[in-house]
Amino acid sequence: MDQDKIVKVVNIFFDSLKSEKNETLETGLSQNATIDILKQATLTCINDQPEKFEKYVSWFLSSAMFLLGDIDEVSEKIE
Repeated sequence: MDQDKIVKVVNIFFDSLKSEKNETLETGLSQNATIDILKQATLTCINDQPEKFEKYVSWFLSSAMFLLGDIDEVSEKIE
């Protein structure tokens, strides 16, 4: 998979979760700082295990089709 495309998609997803209020969570971190940490951890995992990420992409695609009603079953395992 193209690394630039992966980074773009991950950035769009996590940045969409950020809040204008950016409230402080129970952890003491702001919501947006927490999202940035999760985004960085996700990118690190993708870099460390690209073959596993490809399996996740396929599973997410099938799961999206399930949620949209295009298919009737969703796999309970990511393989």
